[in-house]
Amino acid sequence: MRRLIDRFLSVLSLVCRVSVPRPKNFDLSRTDFFFPLIGLLAAAAAGIGAALGALVLPGSALAAALGALGLQYYAFNLFHLDGLLDSADALLPAVDRERCFAILKDSRIGSYAFAAGLFVIAVKALALAEAIRLASGSSIAIRLSIFAYPVAGRAAAAFVPLVSKPAKKEVLGSSMTGFSPLGWAAGSALALSPFGAVLALGPGAAGLARVSIFYIVCTASACAVGLALSKAYRAKLGGFTGDALGASVELAETLFLVLGVAILARL
Repeated sequence: MRRLIDRFLSVLSLVCRVSVPRPKNFDLSRTDFFFPLIGLLAAAAAGIGAALGALVLPGSALAAALGALGLQYYAFNLFHLDGLLDSADALLPAVDRERCFAILKDSRIGSYAFAAGLFVIAVKALALAEAIRLASGSSIAIRLSIFAYPVAGRAAAAFVPLVSKPAKKEVLGSSMTGFSPLGWAAGSALALSPFGAVLALGPGAAGLARVSIFYIVCTASACAVGLALSKAYRAKLGGFTGDALGASVELAETLFLVLGVAILARL
């Protein structure tokens, strides 16, 4: 049990800006299982932020979305946003492998990072606001399911080490060992289960259909982004780094919300 707690706290302390108990032994060997579960905490932060935003401007979906993203980024996502910015500066220009590594270590951001960060945050804010607006007249189950996007993001990050190898032995990703499809699937399914359970409460086939669509969207978002980032990092650096995981979180969250809006608009 102590080892499981240490593994959970190791992953949590790595990605959370809020002070949390430090593990006795820092261990990232089962990040595949615990990373999606931490998405539940990020989802809770987003939900609280949305409620606060709605208190400031009642009836405004955009205020709720900005409140959700503001609190979520403060508590969790600034670390991942940095990975997206570094990835954009390293992967998008036509530079060699060593230059890519130098860019990833550079604390400054370039034009590619600025454009990518601005675009992703803008799309995420607009998609979340539209999803909140579209779901406002729906059941509480559908309104809650929107806030599963942090789980999809972290499932994507945990998927990267399943299909790729670390670029170097000394990078952060090299300490993430023991990954398995079963561990990833178990962690992702457990993290999504509260949302799926609420969606399943609908009448008959309608509830099961909503659950099926929800799991398909989450899994598709995580796998598509995880595969794409893994392929991009393999092509440029020969394997993934910690920045690849951060970029995966940001992109998969955005993709989940965009797909969610497309589905909600047709319900």
